[in-house]
Amino acid sequence: MMDINFNLLSAEKKSRLGYIINFLLIKNILELIIIVGSILAAALIWSWLFLENNFANLAASAAAINREYYTYGQDVKAINNLTRAVILASRNFTPITPKIKDLISVLPNDIKLSAVQVDRRAQTLSISGTALTRSALIRYQDVLNKIPWITRVEMPASQLFQKENINFEFKAQLKNAALKNGASVPKPKPTVDEGL
Repeated sequence: MMDINFNLLSAEKKSRLGYIINFLLIKNILELIIIVGSILAAALIWSWLFLENNFANLAASAAAINREYYTYGQDVKAINNLTRAVILASRNFTPITPKIKDLISVLPNDIKLSAVQVDRRAQTLSISGTALTRSALIRYQDVLNKIPWITRVEMPASQLFQKENINFEFKAQLKNAALKNGASVPKPKPTVDEGL
């Protein structure tokens, strides 16, 4: 069997019908675009609200952590300052034990030392003690002047007025005992209150 189609519509009605079909197709496509756009907009608004809520929670927990662990931060800063001081001290380290051995090895039996003080910043040495006799004190001053890392050993003239059991104090200058690179002992950084 054969299908026979008769189109009894006029050409004007056919073209109008074609326009209506195209219009309905475009209208359906636009409706679909609007629905998809609305769904995407709703999803974006929901995710924006979700992210804003999570950010607020994160900011609140960070503020709580800052308040709660503020002392830990201060402890870490103190440890860092101490570490810097230790590193600087190790850079400027000069062994003093051999120099103390030099002082002890030339110490006569009639001299008793009570204190030895070394100031590297001022490059001075202070030796105090007791001498049995005035001549022992003068000999010890001469011996100290012969030590290669000490210069200008001086004592007050008033210490020579006594004959026996003389309490003395020598002041001397050190050679080559300056801090390396002009360094100084680090000062602690000022603390800033970062509490909330």
